[in-house]
Amino acid sequence: MSSNQGYSITTYRFRLRCSHPEWLIRTQELYDGIVKFYYDLLLAHEELWGLNSQEILRSLEFLSLPGKEKRSPQTPLPWEDVPPYFRRAAINGGIAAAKSFLSRKRAVDDADRNEAEDADTDRKADGFDAYPSGEKWIFSRVSRAGIPAEEIHSAVVYYSRMYRDFSSEHITLKVWDGEKWNWLGCRLSGRDFPQNARMLSPSVVPEGSFLMLHVPVREPVENISPVKKRLEDGGNICGIQFTNGDAFAVASICDANGKETAVKFFNGGLEYSHHCRKVLDKISSSADSLGDSPEGLANRKYWVHLKHLREHYAHQVSREIIRFCEEHHTDIIVLPKYKSDYTRNVMKGAGKWSPLDLSTRVRSYLRYKAWKSGIIVMETYAGGTGTVCAKCGQPLIEESGKSKECICRMGHRVNRYLNTARNLAVKCRRQFQERESG
Repeated sequence: MSSNQGYSITTYRFRLRCSHPEWLIRTQELYDGIVKFYYDLLLAHEELWGLNSQEILRSLEFLSLPGKEKRSPQTPLPWEDVPPYFRRAAINGGIAAAKSFLSRKRAVDDADRNEAEDADTDRKADGFDAYPSGEKWIFSRVSRAGIPAEEIHSAVVYYSRMYRDFSSEHITLKVWDGEKWNWLGCRLSGRDFPQNARMLSPSVVPEGSFLMLHVPVREPVENISPVKKRLEDGGNICGIQFTNGDAFAVASICDANGKETAVKFFNGGLEYSHHCRKVLDKISSSADSLGDSPEGLANRKYWVHLKHLREHYAHQVSREIIRFCEEHHTDIIVLPKYKSDYTRNVMKGAGKWSPLDLSTRVRSYLRYKAWKSGIIVMETYAGGTGTVCAKCGQPLIEESGKSKECICRMGHRVNRYLNTARNLAVKCRRQFQERESG
């Protein structure tokens, strides 16, 4: 199959250790101060809001720095001798925060304007004039639109020349000790960087009592062909159905002729539920003894454990699915899509720490992992996939809740989750063919 080449970006996390962690904290405080300074400066200059980020950066530097001409800036930066690349990383952080605030505010203003127009229309429909004396429809939406942040905390991003000697085991960072800038060697622990990958600007992120280094890693992707091209070339499709039992998911791979070439059940759901239940029991016992007192914060370690369990199993299942698809040269993964009300009710019935609840996280991880492998993940409405037999197309007439098997009018007996996965793969290809022929 002919293919186009692209890239994917994945964040690698490393545990960071150094001899002077307090220097990293002071660097963080300085960075936050500069981010907040440029955040306020941008919000104060409305004429800059329509520019792109690079133009805004240059304008903010002109407003705050003397430049080569040694002129007097309009709003001088309160800190001296800040490295240019450190300052520009902070400016970009301030720009991103300001744009986010303005976007939210603009959305609320638009909603207010629409409500005002609707109110005028309703008033006229009831036989009244529009609001007299030019009176305007005014809403107090300060809390909804948000007010400019009083404090900003943003992870310190280290641009080029702010770090050196970088590998998966070590990095040297330029940090502020409160008086001067120093080079600080740091040890890293984590996984190795992949070959043919490019490391982008790292950032130091405090996580509880630990310091972590987050590194965006750019890797080439060999195949970024669109769905249409893949199906025209006869690519394989993998249908996935999530369950609330021991199998997190069931996969069925079909070739261009609709013939099933591989099937797999991704087990471990009962094990995941068991581990979660044990931790929840500890939380319940602790709550009974501590009550609602402030000491109840001691449960935090259990909630962190639950979070880590959720992430571990979601990564494990998504990796297994991608590995299975790679082994069978899959081009497209099809996930079931449901109406929001149905999804909400099913998830509520399944329970918070159930295998089915984990499927939301698995879906998220599948997308970026699949893209790295040159596989596209798409969704197809699951309507009808669980009511007909994938082998003959006849309606299902019997279903066993205990064995999870279903029987059609022709007597075909099959696992109902596998049947749905097969139908999803077939439905995806059929919809494409109908669209092309129509």
